[in-house]
Amino acid sequence: LFRSIYSVIMNSSVLFIRKNDRHQRIRVQDIMYISAAGSYLIIKTANEELSLAQNLSQFIRKNPIPSLLRVHRSFIVNLECIDSFDHNFIYIHNHQIPLGDSYREKFMSEINCA
Repeated sequence: LFRSIYSVIMNSSVLFIRKNDRHQRIRVQDIMYISAAGSYLIIKTANEELSLAQNLSQFIRKNPIPSLLRVHRSFIVNLECIDSFDHNFIYIHNHQIPLGDSYREKFMSEINCA
């Protein structure tokens, strides 16, 4: 992993993440999930993991992207990437993401699940 300092949003479909001395374009549709790792975030795509020096609350506030939803104190998921879910977990490409009790109702309403 490498260390990043900030992200810049171009529109709701693209983020620029600082990687070394450059800003790398990441399509939001390629983000599977984002996890907290201390004072950093790990942005997980199918091909790579990117590190970002922000916490989840800062990221959501700076990047209000409708398809990215917080589902746990330590996780944001891309609603477009969800394969399945149950009462406690969301499954995305062989990854098991916890679904927090305080986030469950919002999650269910966002995915239009009765």
